[in-house]
Amino acid sequence: MKKLLGILALALSVSGIASADQDVVKNVYLNQDFRQSYTDQSGTDANYLGNEGFKKANKERYRVRTEAGTTLGLNDEWGLDANLYYKHDEDRFYTGGERTSAKKSTDLIDASLSKNIQWGALNTNTKLGVRHWTKASGNGHNNYKGQSNEFYFGPTFGLNVFGQNIKTTLEAVYFTQNGTGNQDGRYYRSGDDKAKNGWGANLILGTDGKLLEGGFGSFGYYTTLEHYLRDANGENNKSNVKLDYTVGLTYDTPSWHGLYAFVNPENEWTKYTAIDGYTNEFTVWTGFGYKTDFDTAVGTVTVNPSVRYSPVNKYTEKNIKITNLQQKLMN
Repeated sequence: MKKLLGILALALSVSGIASADQDVVKNVYLNQDFRQSYTDQSGTDANYLGNEGFKKANKERYRVRTEAGTTLGLNDEWGLDANLYYKHDEDRFYTGGERTSAKKSTDLIDASLSKNIQWGALNTNTKLGVRHWTKASGNGHNNYKGQSNEFYFGPTFGLNVFGQNIKTTLEAVYFTQNGTGNQDGRYYRSGDDKAKNGWGANLILGTDGKLLEGGFGSFGYYTTLEHYLRDANGENNKSNVKLDYTVGLTYDTPSWHGLYAFVNPENEWTKYTAIDGYTNEFTVWTGFGYKTDFDTAVGTVTVNPSVRYSPVNKYTEKNIKITNLQQKLMN
């Protein structure tokens, strides 16, 4: 948390002294969330499909996630933006309802340069960036498990139609990996753990918008259809497309001096085309946030930190024949 507060303080100090020909912080993103996941492990009807409910014996994983990000406007470098995003996950696991000594942590740093161009109603944002992902486990998270780097380039096209935002992202990708560094599960891997590399592509389709808004607050929705093609080389590795489809509803209370609360039910369905079966995760998020704007010499800076907790997190696994896949992702 001290690191997040330091980032926020630095961002505000930079934007406060900026002039029109200097670089400026355009936005700052901070989030802290906590989640407890359950999956059927006990009872005569236990089949990983949710029949046994939220029992202590069905606890699977407790996760704490920290996220921070910012966009820096490079006003004297051809109008480019520099984007930085950081995510850290801390996981603990359960057996028979009791927390074990097993631990896992992952870190993701996503850094990119982007250029925004408006073509009438069509907004185009082209990015060149790199994602660096590492995984560790054990007490103190000192057991190194692997890493992955993903270099990507491509545009995102955005269009607003009747108040609804429609986005399409198409990116070419070159990736490297070693150990079990699978870049947030984007790579299906089987066989040895020697270094891998290959080409791929990202196709992401999404839409979001407001359904109702008034003195009672606001209701909204979002849908994201993510497709990650990876043509992996190396012994016993298969080319694969990871399908990751997410839909959600949002409710934000009316703001009081920038403070607001929210409820967010969400469902995420995932499948690897290289293997049979799928996974499904249903989550209900609750939390609160604070949103405020600061006027600077070159525009308005928005700060929107939030904290959220999921009292409901149900994980379903159906007919995945290669059963060590999930274990590899957890190790």
